[in-house]
Amino acid sequence: MTASGEVIPEHTELERWHRRLLWAYPIGYRRTHGQEILTTLMDSAEPGQRKPHQADVADLLRGALRQWFRLPTGKSAVIAAVLTAMTLGAVGAASASWLAWHTTVDLPSDTAAVQTAETVSGVPLTTPEVHRYDSPRTLWRGVTVSAAQPLSVPNWSVDHAQERLRADGWTSGPVTTISDSSRNEGWDERREKLVQRFQATRGGLVLTATTVTTPSGTVLSTGEISPAQPTWEPGAILLGWLVGAGTGWVLTGWTMYRLRRRSLPHRLAAFALGITALGFAATSTVSLYGTLAEPVFTDPPGIYPFAPTYRWIVVSPAAEYVGVALVIGLTILVLAATGRNQTTVQPTATTT
Repeated sequence: MTASGEVIPEHTELERWHRRLLWAYPIGYRRTHGQEILTTLMDSAEPGQRKPHQADVADLLRGALRQWFRLPTGKSAVIAAVLTAMTLGAVGAASASWLAWHTTVDLPSDTAAVQTAETVSGVPLTTPEVHRYDSPRTLWRGVTVSAAQPLSVPNWSVDHAQERLRADGWTSGPVTTISDSSRNEGWDERREKLVQRFQATRGGLVLTATTVTTPSGTVLSTGEISPAQPTWEPGAILLGWLVGAGTGWVLTGWTMYRLRRRSLPHRLAAFALGITALGFAATSTVSLYGTLAEPVFTDPPGIYPFAPTYRWIVVSPAAEYVGVALVIGLTILVLAATGRNQTTVQPTATTT
C-alpha cells in the first residue's frame, strides 16, 4: 500500500506468499514473532517482486525447522529428548513394519494349499492335515499341509518336484540339505534318511517344502505357504522411525518449555512419570533395536528369513509395557498443557 492508500497488487501477492511460509513455524512462535518477521521480509523486498526468492524460502524453512526442534538449555533436556526420540522411533519403526506386512496377499484356501502340496509330492494326499496360522497375534501367517499317514513315493526327486511347480507358475529356489545320513555302504531303513528343503514363490506367496527320503521312497513332511516379505518394508521402517523419533523430540521440547512455567509439584510429578515411562519402555525398545541389527551383524539366515521387525509388539509382555509407557507419556503432556503458570510474587511497594 502506498502513502496515498493505494494497494499495490505485487505487495499483496508477496505478503500472501510470506504468510503461507510462516505457517511452517510453531503456532506459539508465529504469534509472538510472525508479524515482526513479515515486516522485515516486506521491507527488504525488491520493487515489483511478487514471489519470495528461493534463498528467502530456504531461510524461512530452516528457521522453522530449528524452532520445531529447539530444546531448553541444559543437558537434562537433551537427554530426555534423545531417550524419548529413541523410544518413539522404535514404536514408529515397528508400527510401519506391522502395516507393511498387513498389505501382503491373502493366504490360499485349504483346498488350494493341499493341491500345491500334491504338486510337490507328485501323488494325491489321501489324509492331509491342514493347519492355518492367521490370527492377529500370529508372528508368522501361513497355512501348513502335511501327510497324516506315511506316504512313500518311489523314484521321487527334487528336480521333478520343482519342474511340476514351475509348470504350475512357481519360481523355485535352491535346495538345502537339512540332514543327510546316507552312506556309501547302503541304507539302514531304521535310521538312514535324507531331509531336504527348498522354497518357491508365486504371486506374493512363498512355499517352503520339506521332504524326507528313505530307502523305501519319499514322504512330503510339510508344505508351508506364507506371504512373502514386502519389498518396501525396509523403507517403511526407516520412515516410521524418522516420524516417531521426530515426534518424540518435538513433544519433549514442547513439554519442557511448558513445564518450566508450571509450579514445582507439576514439574516433580512430570519428572517422576517420565522416569517410570522410560523404565517400562526400555526392555521393548532395546529388543526392537536388536531386531533391526540382526540382518547387519548376523550371518545370513539361510532358507528362513529373520522374523518380522514388528514381532516384539505381538509378543507379550512387550506390547503391554509399551502401551503403559505411552499412556504415561500422554499423562505428562496433559500435565504440561494444564495448570496455572508459576507466578513470581512481587515485593509490596512502600512509601518513603
